[in-house]
Parts: sequence; structure tokens; C-alpha cells
Amino acid sequence: MSVTAYNRDSFDTTRQRLVLEIGDPEGPLLPYQAEFLVRSHDAEEVLPSTPASRFLSALGGLWEPGELQLLNVTSALDRGGRVPLPIEGRKEGVYIKVGSASPFSTCLKMVASPDSHARCAQGQPPLLSCYDTLAPHFRVDWCNVTLVRRDPGSGGGVGHGPHPSPPSLPCCFLSPSL
Repeated sequence: MSVTAYNRDSFDTTRQRLVLEIGDPEGPLLPYQAEFLVRSHDAEEVLPSTPASRFLSALGGLWEPGELQLLNVTSALDRGGRVPLPIEGRKEGVYIKVGSASPFSTCLKMVASPDSHARCAQGQPPLLSCYDTLAPHFRVDWCNVTLVRRDPGSGGGVGHGPHPSPPSLPCCFLSPSL
């Protein structure tokens, strides 16, 4: 990549070549990723290792056996969630993203199924075919669970070989009406 910069006062310019080398990520591949909206906690409460590890161990009862890793913790306020006033005992909610090399359990697949989404749209609880091992410590919004299966090397725009590969799916940044 070539980077050109100029001085606004003297209009002097300089150009430097920047070489980026992208390698395989280190650590285990985590193709199975899930994100949960936990309404009973704030982000600051989940970030310390004790609550985070408690969440992962409780979630282990709903996942196929394997190691779960915490990938991301995001405040619900950053995603458009809103608490009108800082009311005593009221939590903002937090999105917790975890990953594993082990596949999703039948229970998690059922929660994220189209039938469950249809029930949620009608104000009914989703289909939950297993015991909620996260309750009562973590109040999960089961209508707000996202499961993602990431295939290694798919659509990243970087391939193995002399030429970069294009993303596997075309990106749409504008609505079709524009």
C-alpha cells in the first residue's frame, strides 16, 4: 500500500510504502459463535473474570462438550438499548459473544430456529427444549440469541496463493431503492 501525506502549511508531500503481511490467526479456531443478550447485568459486571467464567460454565450445559471462550462483551446501550434514567436495580443489559470449536447443541439450534423467531415476533417465548442452566444468575433474552457458523477462510478477501480471493458473498451497503 502506498501512503501519501502532505503538510498543509508548506504543501510538502511525502510518500511511503506500507507492507502488510497477514498470516493465519494464532490460537484455536472457533467456528461456532453465539451471542446472547443478558438483561440482568451491566457490561462492567461481566468483564471481571469471575462472572465471565460463571457465565461460560453455565452455558456449557447448553452447548456440546468442548471449551468455550469469551469473545466479546458489549453494553446493550451501544446497540441501541436504552435505560431512561439510572433507576435503582435496573440494568442496561449486555451482549456476550462466545465461541467454541464444538458444534451448537440441538437446544441452541432450536432457540435460533425460524419457528422460535416467529413465536418471539408474536410475543411468545421461544422454543427451549432444554433446561436453562443460565438461570437464575443470568437472565438471558432467548428471543435475542444469534448463532453464527464461521467457515475458516470463507469470504475474508484474502486467499492462499499469489492473488487475493474476493469475498464469497457480495456486500450490499445501500438499499436496492437507492
